[in-house]
Amino acid sequence: MKICKDKDDLELDCYLKILDYFQEDKINKENTEIWKSRSFIELMKLLEEKKNRDLVTNAIILILSLFDDIPPDTYNNRGVDIKRISLEDKKSLIAGLEEEFLPN
Repeated sequence: MKICKDKDDLELDCYLKILDYFQEDKINKENTEIWKSRSFIELMKLLEEKKNRDLVTNAIILILSLFDDIPPDTYNNRGVDIKRISLEDKKSLIAGLEEEFLPN
């Protein structure tokens, strides 16, 4: 990703370049890793100006979210599959939620 610092809207340009690369059909894992590394280097260069700190942080988060196989948060894969809960347990859970959240 080549970032042009002279653009009027640097932040939008940066995000669009990330999304454009993500939408390409011919992406293989090796090329993606090379692109990510180069992008991180370009983003680090933007840190020379303090005003770009949020942009760099958000761009890195976007890249990691799109290209890395990591869950979005620690609770993503936790819990019980609703299909595995018995009917009696479902009724009990619903009754508890109603009691907690619905007015009397």
